[in-house]
Amino acid sequence: MSSATDITVTAANLSLAAAQKAIAAGVSAAAELGIPMSLVAVDRAGQIVASARMDGASVMTSDIAFKKAWTAAMAGAPTAYVMNFVTSDQGSTMSMPQVSNFTVIAGGLPVSVGGGCVGGIGVSGASADLDLKVAEAALAGLAD
Repeated sequence: MSSATDITVTAANLSLAAAQKAIAAGVSAAAELGIPMSLVAVDRAGQIVASARMDGASVMTSDIAFKKAWTAAMAGAPTAYVMNFVTSDQGSTMSMPQVSNFTVIAGGLPVSVGGGCVGGIGVSGASADLDLKVAEAALAGLAD
């Protein structure tokens, strides 16, 4: 019989403290723009760790922000880069849109530590460019 150490793998994951710090930095950036947005941080398994929907943000933005965060975490890449890959491969173009929670709208970024993806951040509420700008600010908030 195998010991527990033979079948247990420990992997880095986005912590609650880090997720809350990123969300707070993103909310601050969105407030500076004067745009109410939703922000979601997920762990490496795509599960929500922290989220915020600013006053005045559409309810729909929460779901979109989650899908952006989920896609970035699962792909380990920004959602905009995922779009380039999907559109360059016919099989991906046909199959990836069928994956639940998948999106290629800009505004989702992976959270990486030591070269490994530990989660994702997604932002929704404005244009894809502004969503990405706020997501970048949220990610930068982790470095502070």
